Amino acid sequence: MRTIKYKLTVAISISALLSLLIAYIVINLTLNARFNDYLQVNQTKRDDRIIATFRDNYMRDDRWTITSGKSLEREAEASNFTISLLNWDKSVIWAMDPLKLVDKEREINPEGAFTMEQYVPYEYPIKSENQIIGYVVIGQFSPLVISTEDENFLNSITMSILISAFLAVFIILLIALFVARQLSEPIERISHTAYSLSMGELTAREHQEADVIEIETLRNSINSLGEKLDRQDMLRKRLITDVSHELRNPLNVLQTNLEAIIDGILTASPERLQSLNSEVIRFGKLLDNLNILKQFEAESMVSRIIVLNMEEVLQDIYHNFQGLCKEKAIKLKYIVQRNTSFEILGDKHSIYQVVNNLLHNAIKFTPRNGMITLKLSRDDRFCYIRIKDTGIGIPKEDLPNVFERFYRVDKSREMVEGSGIGLTIVKNFVKLNGGSIEVSSTVGKGSTFTIKFRVYEIGETDLKNPSNGEALSLNNIHENLPPPEEPTT
Repeated sequence: MRTIKYKLTVAISISALLSLLIAYIVINLTLNARFNDYLQVNQTKRDDRIIATFRDNYMRDDRWTITSGKSLEREAEASNFTISLLNWDKSVIWAMDPLKLVDKEREINPEGAFTMEQYVPYEYPIKSENQIIGYVVIGQFSPLVISTEDENFLNSITMSILISAFLAVFIILLIALFVARQLSEPIERISHTAYSLSMGELTAREHQEADVIEIETLRNSINSLGEKLDRQDMLRKRLITDVSHELRNPLNVLQTNLEAIIDGILTASPERLQSLNSEVIRFGKLLDNLNILKQFEAESMVSRIIVLNMEEVLQDIYHNFQGLCKEKAIKLKYIVQRNTSFEILGDKHSIYQVVNNLLHNAIKFTPRNGMITLKLSRDDRFCYIRIKDTGIGIPKEDLPNVFERFYRVDKSREMVEGSGIGLTIVKNFVKLNGGSIEVSSTVGKGSTFTIKFRVYEIGETDLKNPSNGEALSLNNIHENLPPPEEPTT
């Protein structure tokens, strides 16, 4: 396995090298093609100039002589081509010997000397007043004759391209190393943080920000994951402690009293037996609640779906709690928005349990002469249930955790009887019915729980009155509906 820095450097370098190689090949082929075109044009001009020179010599002397066009011979030798002058009947007037050029080239460059097999003559007529007065034969050892100056020019261009390519490769390698380092270092730091989290160092965080959006998103995600893991670890430890505490208390009470009765220290009076039975009931309720949570986690909670009139549901609950509130010297107030309907699609039992649990909690933590307000309202799309009390309130730092199982806000609340999982069940039931719940609170002034359900619309589903009486999962009903917005207080 290789590091991301190594792979990025190699990938960028190979891409750059391939790009430069392709560019070099294309430039070189294009340059050679254009240079050959240039040579061809120059060679054509040269041939035309040689023909014109011979014609001028003929017109001047009015005949061919052995010196006609002899001035061109030195140019031909320097440029490695031969010239021969023929009369109109193609008899030779004078001619250069190609073997001399071969010998000359062999002296200069023995390995790359010309051979006669490469020699190609080109014959051109010389005309005057549309009559052929002679022929000139231009012979050369390649289709295009390149001069030393042209060859040097082409070589210098090729060398410049090669040097530029090598410089570009060097610069690209430096850039590749820089880019790879800029990308790999933050990823390596984030990887180290993730490894630390996996090894149990749940306080590990990556604090140095990145200037790449994806890497910064990854950093934030890892940090968020670390915070959640740290919080979950704290809740797990607290859960173990609270579960042990919740299970130990009723068992200790039962064990102590039963041992005392067995030893004859205490008598098995009806009052004492009733107290022991209360502990058994409390223990049973705790197990029932844990079983409900287990069903939520296993996604096996089944509900009976009907269309509920929330005004009727809350009216029943309000009447049921009036006696308990009067006994506790707490004022219970019910407010409902008039001239509107409050139909929702949900499970009656679970929604009853949600409101019951919240009202029981409000009563537990509201002192005598306090007030609890149960309010029902709605807008165009949503129905809102608010339960507000004038109790002891919840500290701001504890609000994000109140729906965690066995979470207790402070020691003072542990003096109040309860298992610590009621709000967890409430949140799961609300979610099961396609709703959402949130809490706001001020210490010493009280708390407000707001539940939000989507208002039922006719035609939304054909399960308003199930004829077969089957219990159906609400998850299957709400999965086709848009998720509810978060409730506002």
